[in-house]
Amino acid sequence: MSPTQPITDESRTLLTDLRNLLLEQHKLLLDRERAEYEKVHGDVGGPRPLLALVLNDPQFAWLKQISTLVVEIDEALSRRSKAGQQEADALATQARQIMRPREHGNEFQMAYYQAIQESPDIVILQCKIEQLLGI
Repeated sequence: MSPTQPITDESRTLLTDLRNLLLEQHKLLLDRERAEYEKVHGDVGGPRPLLALVLNDPQFAWLKQISTLVVEIDEALSRRSKAGQQEADALATQARQIMRPREHGNEFQMAYYQAIQESPDIVILQCKIEQLLGI
């Protein structure tokens, strides 16, 4: 079995920058989804009730695609990780597939597309994500 090629500095930088943009985008999307939820159900309350909604309410389920990707990037970049360049490339490829809003696509792509139609801040971050990933 051949040894794993370590993650290059370039890929490490790309994944770190991607992680930061994804976290920022997730926050904007979460705030937007919370506002939509509160229009129907009233005030969510503090962070704990919101976390419970994010984890359990179907309205928030589509956001798990981004949070899961952030966790996978964090794991790959951790000091104890045995992830190599192949895993780093796979994460970048996964991000390129996920972060493509579509009017007609999977649940995430359609919800993301709708969010982009409604928020200039989300559009700006999407442009930064696309520029970083070359999509």
